[in-house]
Amino acid sequence: MGEFIRRIHYLINRRRLDAELQNDMEFHREMAKRAGQTNFGNTLRLREQAYEAWGWTWLDRLLQDLRYGVRILARAPGFTLTATLVLAIGIGVNVSAFSLFNMVSLKWLPVPQPERIVRLQRSSPSNFTSEMSYPSFHFYEEHAKTLSSAIAVMGIPPLQVENDVQLTKASFVTANYFTELGTNAAYGRLLAPSSDGSAASTPAVVLSYGFWQRRFGNDPGIVGRVIHLNGKPFTVIGVAPYALATLGAEDPDLWLPIAQQPYLFTKSTVLSDWTNSSLHMWARLAPGVSAKAAEGELRTLTNQIRIQHPNAVWDGEYLQVSAGGHLQVTQPQMYQVAAMVGVLTLLILVVACANVGGLMLARAVTRQHEVGIRIAIGAGRWRIFRQLCTESLLLGGLGSVAALGLAWAVLKVTLTELDAPKWLSPMPDWRVIVFTVGMACMATLCFGLLPALQIARQKQQKTMARQILVAAQIAASAVLLSVAALLVHATEHALYTNPGFAYQHLDWVDPQLSRHGYKPAAAQAFFNQMQTRLESTAGVSSVSLVRLPPLGHVTSTSGTDVGGKMLTVYPNWVSPGFFGTMGIPFLMGRTFYQGEKHAVIVSESFARQKWPGRNPLGQTVGEGADKNVVIGVVADARANQPNDDDDAVDEYWSPSSDDVSDMVLIVRFVGDPKSVGIAAKTIARSIDGEIFPEVQQLRTLYKDNVSVIEDIAAIATLIGLVAGTVAGIGLLGIVGVVVTQRTKEIAIRMALGAQPLSVLIAVLKQFLWPLVVGVVAGTALAAFGSRLLRIGLYGVNNLDPVSYAAAMAILIGIAALSMLAPSIRTLRLDIAAILHHE
Repeated sequence: MGEFIRRIHYLINRRRLDAELQNDMEFHREMAKRAGQTNFGNTLRLREQAYEAWGWTWLDRLLQDLRYGVRILARAPGFTLTATLVLAIGIGVNVSAFSLFNMVSLKWLPVPQPERIVRLQRSSPSNFTSEMSYPSFHFYEEHAKTLSSAIAVMGIPPLQVENDVQLTKASFVTANYFTELGTNAAYGRLLAPSSDGSAASTPAVVLSYGFWQRRFGNDPGIVGRVIHLNGKPFTVIGVAPYALATLGAEDPDLWLPIAQQPYLFTKSTVLSDWTNSSLHMWARLAPGVSAKAAEGELRTLTNQIRIQHPNAVWDGEYLQVSAGGHLQVTQPQMYQVAAMVGVLTLLILVVACANVGGLMLARAVTRQHEVGIRIAIGAGRWRIFRQLCTESLLLGGLGSVAALGLAWAVLKVTLTELDAPKWLSPMPDWRVIVFTVGMACMATLCFGLLPALQIARQKQQKTMARQILVAAQIAASAVLLSVAALLVHATEHALYTNPGFAYQHLDWVDPQLSRHGYKPAAAQAFFNQMQTRLESTAGVSSVSLVRLPPLGHVTSTSGTDVGGKMLTVYPNWVSPGFFGTMGIPFLMGRTFYQGEKHAVIVSESFARQKWPGRNPLGQTVGEGADKNVVIGVVADARANQPNDDDDAVDEYWSPSSDDVSDMVLIVRFVGDPKSVGIAAKTIARSIDGEIFPEVQQLRTLYKDNVSVIEDIAAIATLIGLVAGTVAGIGLLGIVGVVVTQRTKEIAIRMALGAQPLSVLIAVLKQFLWPLVVGVVAGTALAAFGSRLLRIGLYGVNNLDPVSYAAAMAILIGIAALSMLAPSIRTLRLDIAAILHHE
């Protein structure tokens, strides 16, 4: 303890103690002179011994190393600027990717006690959904002691505001929604349990800030005004704040109290139907309660519901309790995309580190003289190594600071382009800063360790080490550019190749009959009228029904084992004319008879893999009471997502009476698709004035689905081009340094009559084999890793030669330009001036 206090005392009073030590040493030197002693000793060494006794020698040496490192980097501004730029790109790309992940998965919502907010989702050994019925929600809300409050959000079909042609997104929420979010209104008030929690309350609506700006021109007088939603009057009670943090990925324009659902949809039984799973549930844990404890209590409550309402609960069902205080992302491909982007961004860092390491090794030749002198006057190799590592650490620090600025700029542009929630900020938080520091340290080890060892040990194999680093960055760039080329080719194929159905002239019309409380018989009568009247509309050539509309983002899947290979089966329930309307050709057999039971139609890929070499007609699917006979085989149609997954197959079933209320109309037309949408809405309203059907063009939906691949391809292409550019910058710097070091040799060769071409070859030949090895190794790694991209490679083989050839051509072109530019300068040297100087 005394030793620690003594060291702290020195650290606090360091300047005074240093001055006293200097005075004491001068005094003793004078005393020695007067006594006739001429050899007092090395003053610097004596001071170091005193510092060692005080215990802070390492701090002095660190400060010395930092000061010397700053001077060394300042004397080479070109090298320092290039290395900092390269590291800023390599680290900045990774920081940008992590910042996005941090926003989605790690950053808490700006709401009170977000760590206590959880999301509840139904799960069983064979099923999973994020939706539950309102009666179940109400049961959990009333009986769960581990939850201090419960919140529900229910989606609504887009609503018509006044007489607007464009429908508006809206959500039903429980009256405590905004209270639990801890937010205040920008104007007026928000929903509250005391005034908006019952069906007897005045129908109220809250506008989002953006919708208020777009639709009502920032008019604060909108508060208290009555507007009509689907023809029903609602009073605008307030405008939500600009930067509102909502639960879930939905960002609606309107919020309505869930108690008013029967008022808007008078025939609906959603609030009393235990089997209608249509809302999402969040909750706030009671103080001191863990998610695991809540899950245990909710499992008991689920068993009670099973006893009272057995049809409302699956076998083995329980509520999965997970953190809900984060921004939710519902796209199923997001995790795969995030993993792929993470690997690609790390490869960018590999390129950057190899780049800077190569530059440092190239500079090593010019520093041999400096290091030799320092070793000759007594500096140990460990001291030299530590100094070189300090310089690398300074470079890593400069690169990481620049990377934070670059990541902030990229994130700001990204959030703007994606129209992200306004509460999201591009400013880095502590997680991003810690991640940046970690990346800087890792990068410093990667690019600084090998050069430091080579220089400190005065080794002469620096050329070999430099070539290895060049090969590494070429290989990493080859992987990135190959992946980008594959994804670009996949996007092009997806855009211009028929996915198996003629989507260009198809609409689907969803009247949402189940939400309006339609029973099967009434729903069938409604669809019969809609279908008859639509078929007689000018421009309509065919109309049919489907349970899960194509490209509608609502799918159902199951798995089947075929010879040890698990296939993902996409089932759907369709009317007999569905295949003709969709343009899916029959390869064998026939379509359904109206109301036909125990029959199934399968896709070509299903039949080929399930019954190879056999006639699939007459084969059976399922067992026991669920056994169904195959009556037809149709061509593969990627109606669920535009990918080329061999393990995804389709089954088609004839709908039962229970499916009718959830059916959707598929309309094939010629001419203007807008006229079909207007006709469908007019016909639906004439049958039932409360129906405002949602109309979607498959051409638009297909492009929206393909845009996911486009976005991935754009990200991969950008990363690949950044990697190629960084590699080019590195090669430019390395070759430039090598040319500078060999100026005398080049001048002598040219003075002795060497031809320019032979001089150029002599300069570049040491980079030839790293380029070849890097291209070959990178292509092989890309071919191996591209199998992971299969979900996004629609119609493109992961060993596609065109994509690899394009990627390699770009990479070789970048490398050639980077190496030729400084090399050609050697042919313009003033030979006489150089030799005279030497």
